[in-house]
Amino acid sequence: MSEKQDVTELQTAITRLQQVKSLILSTVDEQGLPQASYAPFVEYDSCLYVLLSGLALHTQNLLKQKRANVMLIEDEALARNIFARARLNYSVSVAVVEKDTSPGVEVLTAMKDKLGNTVNVLADLPDFMLFQLKLEKARLVIGFGRAYVFVPGEVDGAIQLTEKNSLQA
Repeated sequence: MSEKQDVTELQTAITRLQQVKSLILSTVDEQGLPQASYAPFVEYDSCLYVLLSGLALHTQNLLKQKRANVMLIEDEALARNIFARARLNYSVSVAVVEKDTSPGVEVLTAMKDKLGNTVNVLADLPDFMLFQLKLEKARLVIGFGRAYVFVPGEVDGAIQLTEKNSLQA
């Protein structure tokens, strides 16, 4: 990426997608079977955070595998074309954050500011756990033939995917 305009356009798309309130969460169980779910989230200190019930399958998968993929996706009603919804995928590593620690309290406060008072109710339930999703790789799609890969936080180094390089990314 060498043109400033393109970097600005990509950053604008990323910022818009980060405004959604929930993410799609893709995990894998011990047998390698994939499971898709969703969770409300907050971005804080360059990581994503989710508050999940210990009873949920995705929580058990996160605890065992410590890896996942998340997707932030444009609302269907706002998309110009349903086949080309803007979306941002992150490969993430997973860690549990204790809710009663200083970092946990800070994240829960940010989560409440974004998502509302239900956060307080869920955070008080003993089975709910706070997860940090550390961003490792990013893939942004903003239209037909407009897919990019980059290191999170380094959009100026984004590489546009083409037929020649899409399998390596």
